[in-house]
Amino acid sequence: MNSLLRKCTTFLCMPGREKCWFCLVWIISGPIRAGLLLLPFRKMAPMLGEHCSNLQLAAVVGDTQRQRAWRIGRITELAASYTPWQSKCLVQACAASILLRYYRIPYVMHLGVARDSEDTDTDGSAMKAHAWLSVGPRIVTGRDGHRAFTIVSTFVSPALLNKPGDNGVLDAS
Repeated sequence: MNSLLRKCTTFLCMPGREKCWFCLVWIISGPIRAGLLLLPFRKMAPMLGEHCSNLQLAAVVGDTQRQRAWRIGRITELAASYTPWQSKCLVQACAASILLRYYRIPYVMHLGVARDSEDTDTDGSAMKAHAWLSVGPRIVTGRDGHRAFTIVSTFVSPALLNKPGDNGVLDAS
């Protein structure tokens, strides 16, 4: 009971905007998770952004955008921890990208794979996947262990490719 009271108090002490983000992320993570389970990836890929092969890119952003993106990432991870369904890295990256698009903050989403040394079957080919979302040099969601993954696909916010001078500049790192 104490833990529930503490969690409610924490939520009530959040700024109003972050409460709205929390509720929105919590709600939209369900349909995102269902879509990832039920639809082929090629149908969900346009939601991630514009595909840019497997490059490691970074979007140049201002301090205000970087701070807002960081807060969106923290709220996304917090909301994901309270969903009754699994809201792992790809669900979190998709949910955060929706809020970042709303605020016109350029982002880069990376999808990566790595060999799973713990769960290898007889031929040693078990793989694991990870998704992370970055704004500028900072990783907003999925930063835990992202360095262990090889980038296989990169998606950028549509505004970066359509109007490069408007929202930011792509920087190949």
